[in-house]
Amino acid sequence: MKTKIIIPIVIVLMSLTGFSTPIQKRLLSENIILKQKVIDDSSTFYRSINVLKAAKIIRLNEGNARFVVLDVRKPDDYSKEHLVNAINIDFKSSDFSLKLDSLDKSKTYIVICYAGVRSKNTMKLMEELHFRKVYSIKGGMMKWRAKKLPLVSK
Repeated sequence: MKTKIIIPIVIVLMSLTGFSTPIQKRLLSENIILKQKVIDDSSTFYRSINVLKAAKIIRLNEGNARFVVLDVRKPDDYSKEHLVNAINIDFKSSDFSLKLDSLDKSKTYIVICYAGVRSKNTMKLMEELHFRKVYSIKGGMMKWRAKKLPLVSK
């Protein structure tokens, strides 16, 4: 409890005196990161993003068990090439909604398809199913490949 009170006081005093050290910068950045995590944990959003922003978000979430890359193309297209660590649920399968509904709704998802239409429709469906955080990649795999972003391929 004392640490939670002391750190902000020390940061304020250091900034008022113009005293800047690597420790102060680290404390300040950690404090900002903690605030962002709290904000992000309580937010809900559904956003279409370009492939470069998507690649950055995926890179920043590498190893994050609360982040999922969802590929909604046909299984044979997915098996030829897909984004690293992506899972596949075929948008055109008869039980697509059921499979989608069985996923953890509290995780953050980034959805990709071939051109961006199915991923956008998937994002809308995920909103209806009460998922909390979903990104749809504009332009899909076509744009991803055009920007020569990383893929897993056979």
